[in-house]
Amino acid sequence: MIGMLISSMSEKETGYICVRAKDMMGNMSDEMLEIHKCQTIEMLKELVESGEKADLACIDITIPEALELTKLFRSKNETAYIILIASLKISPVTYMKPSIRAESLILKPFQSQQVDMAVKEAIQEVLKKYQNPDIDKVFVVDNQEGRVLIEYSAIYFFEARNKKIYLNTGAREYGFYSTIEQLQEELGEQFIRCHRGFLVNQKKIERVIFSKNLILLADGYEIPVSRTYKSILKEFRMSV
Repeated sequence: MIGMLISSMSEKETGYICVRAKDMMGNMSDEMLEIHKCQTIEMLKELVESGEKADLACIDITIPEALELTKLFRSKNETAYIILIASLKISPVTYMKPSIRAESLILKPFQSQQVDMAVKEAIQEVLKKYQNPDIDKVFVVDNQEGRVLIEYSAIYFFEARNKKIYLNTGAREYGFYSTIEQLQEELGEQFIRCHRGFLVNQKKIERVIFSKNLILLADGYEIPVSRTYKSILKEFRMSV
């Protein structure tokens, strides 16, 4: 499933991009397209801060605060394809920055041909990533809903539950079949085993409370620590 974010205060523009993106995706691939529409700056802020996954974003930066939220979106979605909607009244200096790394640009006034070209190119590039994922940057989940690519930096922890593994990003869970042992072998040092049922992202750890056998992660997650893995956690805390 490919996630797309569309942020524009114009219902007409949002509707057009949404329809064209769905049509193009249907013509080019069997992948499902999940679209998140944000027609206010508050909706965009809530979605970006939640950490909701998006492989493709089309954001109108003529809206006040949208540029800063685009930077935040990029920091949470390092491999996403970003299309900016701008105008000639805005200097390119303000948005052509490494902190945004936009791949494409749509200039107002809105022209359907320009939009079609930008959206088509974006979908083609995203599909290439899905067909040949960079496993050094993303974790690939294949389940009944289709294929999902999740950046390692977005993963909080893996949990073994009900004979499946659940990947938690803070905003959402993704279930698939595997084992914690297999994941531990595949993922390397960024993820640390703390319990027979948990594998956590070291970069999300805020605190380890050994007296309570708990790991505190970002956004308030509490992960149990078993006696078997206490010594590993102590070594980890001494190394950071």
